[in-house]
Amino acid sequence: MAGSDLVRVVPILTVQETAPVVAFWARLGLRVTAEFDGYVILATEPLRGDDAVEVHLSQWDDHDPRTTANMVYLRVRDADAVYRRLHDELAAEGRLYLAPASGLTRELTAELRDREDAGEVLTRLHEIEDKPWGQREFGVIDPAGTLVRVGSWPAA
Repeated sequence: MAGSDLVRVVPILTVQETAPVVAFWARLGLRVTAEFDGYVILATEPLRGDDAVEVHLSQWDDHDPRTTANMVYLRVRDADAVYRRLHDELAAEGRLYLAPASGLTRELTAELRDREDAGEVLTRLHEIEDKPWGQREFGVIDPAGTLVRVGSWPAA
């Protein structure tokens, strides 16, 4: 297959339950465009000639949000604006678990798990930072445990 035949890559993420993950992706501007038994397709509206951003969710009963290796990179126009919006929404809802950009230590992981085990519904949002490769990035963990890296190129 020649490279010119490729249009885009669409991640298919495993989840235990689709509803909380659909709500998470709605925060990032995606909406349900199709739904089947245990399978959901989410997408943005195409803007100014750009293709839609698309993510598929596949329900899998054995999926474990604490051990998944699912990851997605989401390139946006302004990572700072998306970060501020997510931070403010999650904080207002009492769901924000702010984590260092460098990742969780054993102590922070234990604290987070203890709080979740006690019934708190938290969304882990890692602080935004400038990366050595020039991107402005942050990470957020969706309810299925998928790491969503969000980044943009600095304004010129």
